[in-house]
Amino acid sequence: MQVNCMPLSVSSAAALMATLQIRDLPDPLHQMLQLRARQHHRSLSQQALSDLQQACGGDGRERRRQALADLQALALAAGTPVFDPSPEELIREDRAR
Repeated sequence: MQVNCMPLSVSSAAALMATLQIRDLPDPLHQMLQLRARQHHRSLSQQALSDLQQACGGDGRERRRQALADLQALALAAGTPVFDPSPEELIREDRAR
């Protein structure tokens, strides 16, 4: 199996996204991917992206949100301030250096 990643050219200030091309995909795997796409009412590309995200640990933004929520819950359970000093205060302090 050959995997090629090529950068996508973007003319505006939009986020740069990569393109992934997979060659020599085995037919049984392609059929399973098509079935999963139909079951989730997604295109083949959307399903492949979703499966890759799940295989790589899911959406990074969601992992960060969950980690923050876990930290806040631990801090509240311990009776300590959630963020002391706050992230804003830390940034201001760093900029003042």
